[in-house]
Amino acid sequence: MPVYSYEALSINGTRAKGEEIALSEAVLREELARRGLLVQVVRPKRRGIGFPQRKRITPETFMLFNQEFTALLRSGLTIPEALKLAADRPDNPVFSQVLHHIETAVRGGTALSEACAQHSDVFDSLYLAALKTGEKTGALAGVLAKYQVNLRQRVELQRKIGHAMAYPIFLLITLVVILTVLFIFVLPRFVTLYADFGAQLPFPTRVLISLVRILPYLVPLLLVAGVLGGTVWRRWLRNAAMRVRVDRLKEKLPLLGNIQRHTSSAQLARTLSTLLSGGMPLVEAMQITAESLTSRYRGNMLNEVRKYIIGGATFTSAVLNTGILPATAVKMIEVGEASGGLESMLVEVAIFHEEALANSLTRMMALIEPVLMLLIGVFVGGIIIVMYLPIFYIVDVIK
Repeated sequence: MPVYSYEALSINGTRAKGEEIALSEAVLREELARRGLLVQVVRPKRRGIGFPQRKRITPETFMLFNQEFTALLRSGLTIPEALKLAADRPDNPVFSQVLHHIETAVRGGTALSEACAQHSDVFDSLYLAALKTGEKTGALAGVLAKYQVNLRQRVELQRKIGHAMAYPIFLLITLVVILTVLFIFVLPRFVTLYADFGAQLPFPTRVLISLVRILPYLVPLLLVAGVLGGTVWRRWLRNAAMRVRVDRLKEKLPLLGNIQRHTSSAQLARTLSTLLSGGMPLVEAMQITAESLTSRYRGNMLNEVRKYIIGGATFTSAVLNTGILPATAVKMIEVGEASGGLESMLVEVAIFHEEALANSLTRMMALIEPVLMLLIGVFVGGIIIVMYLPIFYIVDVIK
């Protein structure tokens, strides 16, 4: 829901300002009037130029909330009471307002899952499915505890990937900074120095000097091209078919493809296991899992698996026919399906791929770091050598 800023007068004449989340401006005006405020101004809250403000709730913030909410439910509090206590989040007032709105809706008789579904930009489909399952089974706290395990693993997975990419990104930024300093402050002085050199400069030096001279005109063109390319790319990704092709291509890339496959497989197995352990039927759990997967390519494949199962196939044979998981995982799933412990075996599949992902990240970093260091040395050293080449011919100039 949108965020509005308002200005109003209280009964005693003092001015009140603030921000609230509401379905519409009219709804907010009614709510403020019920509080005894005389509304003067209500306007949509905006950030930047023409971009509406979005609720920024990190996975870590949501994980902390869910942990507190689950603990409160387990202590015997009712859902509205637990929401009232968990909604006190001074570090994230927007999230706090969302939770207060949900509390008000629940006290009015709305189911928790329905109240949360009104804020789909905060609560993902997996969390909403967990709420519905908990409401049906009467074990909401237990289902949310299992979701918490899933969320913790997802956050940990993202943290591993983030840590692995931090150093290469730092090296790339360092390379960009060094090249910027060279081209803006150092190389123009060499251009001035060689202007009256009195002899033909070596070809590599002439090329570099030409690049320095056209750089003020080239940079704006590159920036415009980058902005246009990014805009076109984002529009392409909004197309479902294009998004599937891009996600499929990611899995075929060298090094990164292996990481993408392990990430998708781990996410699929752990999400499906969480829903099954909460008591959700397999077909419904697969549909929700397909919607929650980051890779739309894998989501489409899981929908194909679901169609096979609806047609009467076993889960193992359907996974084998589509190739959505590797042969090792299929063997593990076959054992779990035969023994009636499919959800526990899916957890093992997730752990297997998470460990494989960690190993892949380690190997990739062992390769990328020296390559980037070599690139920095080649670029910086090459530029310096090229600019000093005319010095080596100074004797010929003197003669």
